[in-house]
Amino acid sequence: MMRTFRKTSHARSRGALGLAATALLTATACGPSDGKAGATPPPKSSASPTASSSPSSSASAPTVPPASASPPAKASTKPSSASSSAAPGRPGEAEGDPTGIDGNCPDEFTDVKVEWAVPPSKDDTKLLLTVTNTSTRPCKLRTHPVLRLEDGNGRLVGIFKNSKPRTEVTLAPGEEAYAGLLLRQSNKEVSTLVKSMALAPHGQQPDSSTGEGVLLQMPKGAVYVDDKARVTYWNSSSENAVSPLFPH
Repeated sequence: MMRTFRKTSHARSRGALGLAATALLTATACGPSDGKAGATPPPKSSASPTASSSPSSSASAPTVPPASASPPAKASTKPSSASSSAAPGRPGEAEGDPTGIDGNCPDEFTDVKVEWAVPPSKDDTKLLLTVTNTSTRPCKLRTHPVLRLEDGNGRLVGIFKNSKPRTEVTLAPGEEAYAGLLLRQSNKEVSTLVKSMALAPHGQQPDSSTGEGVLLQMPKGAVYVDDKARVTYWNSSSENAVSPLFPH
């Protein structure tokens, strides 16, 4: 697993692939440096004509109230729905919403997919990564995707240093951010066929792998990547994210 762009079926893969991602992210860290729902109201008390106390057989019993006075109602003993059920909370609220690395979006509350930036029949060297905030709170993306290729060496993808946006990317719940990925700058003949890549938790530094991450499947099952592969910083605009991938 990693909108003006078409969604592909090769989006993401979690669960069993997590082991592969763990192994991949613990590979060598050397690589290019450039680059509420409210509760319902309680039911009304039942209006029972039963008196609040049993009459005494003693001659000194108090005078019976006038017929025009209504006897007190007996309170219902059935618990109200307000006290028997609690309003549902947000994901993670019981223990507190998690905090991402360096203030970035928590990895548990983002979803990432990979698709073509340009139709592959025209250009199969450029990909678009899309991240969605799946939490109930806004979060930030201050860095770039930290990617390692499943190429046998755990090669780290370099970055486009000049692609950092002027303002931090803030994602409201359900909103997306984007990053462009240039796979190669050479011919397929001198490139490596790669089926997947590992994405580290958002904000993690390349040289401080925690062994966690998500394994992202490449489109079409595999793509050719060379050692000049580069990824951009996260950007709120998909157009701005892919712009560094094209010659200027």
